[in-house]
Amino acid sequence: MLNRLRTSPLVLKAVAAFDQLPTRDQRALQLLGAALLIFILFFGVWRPAHEFHLRGARDLAQAQDLVSWMHAHEAEARQLARNGQQSAASVVDSRSLLTTVTTSAQQSGLALQRFEPSGERGMRVWLEDVPFTTLAAWLEKLDRQYGIKVDQASIDRGQTPGLVTARLTLKI
Repeated sequence: MLNRLRTSPLVLKAVAAFDQLPTRDQRALQLLGAALLIFILFFGVWRPAHEFHLRGARDLAQAQDLVSWMHAHEAEARQLARNGQQSAASVVDSRSLLTTVTTSAQQSGLALQRFEPSGERGMRVWLEDVPFTTLAAWLEKLDRQYGIKVDQASIDRGQTPGLVTARLTLKI
């Protein structure tokens, strides 16, 4: 391949033109070529490799910090996972969700006007003229004890102060 390059008409023409130049111009072209080669090596090879190395070292330090943080908070995460498993264990499907919600509403003194399933792991609930504080306490109880979260809520104040009408979507 190197022989083919040397015998190329373009290369032969360039070498002949170089040989025709005065010695001073040949020396200047050689220095210019060397400077160009150094420029290409620096900006095309060394600098990108160096930046890649620095970025890798920074990413490694961040990953090590993350691992240290995870080890420091491992016990807390395991405790939260256990609490989540305990609360979610009691409500596993939509039938038990319906039962849990209706039973806990009755225990809290709330009368559900209407309720229906909403997808596989949710339900919609309508309450009319219920005390806001009782509703808020009931929703907190659902979240804390059973892991049932409010996905959507529309709460309007009623005619009597302190009473509200609520349309809720609850999810496991």
